[in-house]
Amino acid sequence: MATNIKAVIFDWAGTTIDYGCFAPIKGFVDGYRSIGVEITNEMARKPMGLLKIDHTRAIAAMLPEPISEEQILRAYEKFEETLFANIELHCDIKEHVIETVDALRAQGIKIGSTTGYTSQMMEPVLKKVADAGYAPDFWISPDMTAKGRPYPYMIWENLKAFGISEPREAIKVGDTTADIKEGKNANCWTVGVIMGSSELGFSRDEVAALSKGELEEHKKRVRASYYKAGADYIIDDMDELIDVVADINRKLELNADRKLLTPGPLTTRYSVKNAMLTDHCTWDDEYKAITTSVINDITNISANGDYTTVLLQGSGTYAVEAMLDTLTGTGETILFLVNGEYGRRMLTIADRIDRKYIPLEFNMTNPLDVEAVEEKLKETTDISTVAFVHCETTTGIINPLEDLVKLAKAYGKKVLVDAMSSFGAYDIDMPGLEIDALASSSNKCLEGLPGLGFVVVKKALLEECADNASSHSLDLYDQSKSFGDGNGKFRFTSPTNVLLALRQALDNYKMEGGLEARKNRYIENHNILTEGLEKLGFKAVIPAEYQSHIITTFELGDLDFASLYNALKEKGFVIYPGKLTEIPTFRLGNIGDVYPEDMSALVTALDEFLKN
Repeated sequence: MATNIKAVIFDWAGTTIDYGCFAPIKGFVDGYRSIGVEITNEMARKPMGLLKIDHTRAIAAMLPEPISEEQILRAYEKFEETLFANIELHCDIKEHVIETVDALRAQGIKIGSTTGYTSQMMEPVLKKVADAGYAPDFWISPDMTAKGRPYPYMIWENLKAFGISEPREAIKVGDTTADIKEGKNANCWTVGVIMGSSELGFSRDEVAALSKGELEEHKKRVRASYYKAGADYIIDDMDELIDVVADINRKLELNADRKLLTPGPLTTRYSVKNAMLTDHCTWDDEYKAITTSVINDITNISANGDYTTVLLQGSGTYAVEAMLDTLTGTGETILFLVNGEYGRRMLTIADRIDRKYIPLEFNMTNPLDVEAVEEKLKETTDISTVAFVHCETTTGIINPLEDLVKLAKAYGKKVLVDAMSSFGAYDIDMPGLEIDALASSSNKCLEGLPGLGFVVVKKALLEECADNASSHSLDLYDQSKSFGDGNGKFRFTSPTNVLLALRQALDNYKMEGGLEARKNRYIENHNILTEGLEKLGFKAVIPAEYQSHIITTFELGDLDFASLYNALKEKGFVIYPGKLTEIPTFRLGNIGDVYPEDMSALVTALDEFLKN
């Protein structure tokens, strides 16, 4: 991924030279006049930035009556004749260009260029401007490559010459919409310059004759044109470009390629992020079919046709709250098994939705005690539901799901599971264990993006709980009815782009080999990570027999977390602070699009940190 700007690729006429871009205008007017057709300066300007023969054809397409290709070529011949006669008269370097180029070069930035002029047209221009103090490191004309603007090939030739493989390390600066489109098609950053541009279309004297209000109106017109074309930045004059470079570098640093060693959000594959780039209408049948396919694929990971998945806009906690609010009644008593912050969060939810409950709390470094749970079920007969967290993200401890569910079912209890961190990476046989519902989210082991929670639930239970929910927006029953049998329609605005990313993430999940392959990768990641840190002297808080292969909490010792965090971030890793209050800790997740070599690299980075 790009880390900083390495090249700025300028246009010529109207951008760096020829204030107002007047050299071509007379040529086009004269060219068409030579075949008996009068055109305006505005018509001559409109296609500015294209290869000049393409520009000539574009003008012909604007005429009220069609003309022949032979007439177009005759007009172009006259254009060339006029241009060659006066092009050297329009090689004045625009204000702030030389100083800006010097400042860019002082940062080690290469100076490139593209143009609509042919290489023959450029010969006198290059000599004239070089004598005046401006000479880019590379130049190319559209007749020297496959096609001119708006195709990206000239920009790519610049990048090849500079040894740049990442287009986001380059900026295209121009004064026409064709420049902006060329840059967008090359996937560079794009900057439109207003003053002295072809889009503005005025000479310096004409600009001076305008009132301040008139000039501002014309600048608004140009700004709107650049914005519509897709410009990333729009500047009045070239002296603003250095600040643009600084802002882009800030964004590149902010978005630098880092491995998120966290329990979610986590590192995602390019294909998942790229899937968000399409806009969809939520009423569209194609989009609803995608939604239905997501519902079915999630259900099939851990359940069967007796279950359905209910998607919810929001984080995983939204799904947990919806599960508790919809699937329990106000007259029921819930037994909450708690050994971490996310178990406690369910208590907070129960308080807010006015549910009766009994908390059975354990030390967060110990798994939920099945025997203690049985004692509580024996002594408290009015418990209807047992709820707990499978993998407590607080510490990374894995609770004995199978034993707890079998126990609860032996006592005839409903079982609700927070499987936020474990779903997709642990075998959870919902039908075999008769789990009533579990909650999870898109941005955990499915390796999607934040914004979608979901509950996998028995269909029969949903019907029984149709009137339970105290929340309108978190009502699982109503939400499920909206999705219907393959209808795929959210009740309220769908997080469309997040859902598209999840669709791709599920495709990746299958492609990798499903649960077994993903689980095995995470286990290998975990083993390399924990063994490596143990050798460096870091002690895991949770005993190995209770430790998940998802996230591990380590004692921080005398180290300063902020220093550790910043040092690892510089190496491309982002870690999590601990949630234990008794002793200082930090947490490392090994889920997401990360691999054994990433874990080895992290161990090396930690070793270097300790040595320093």
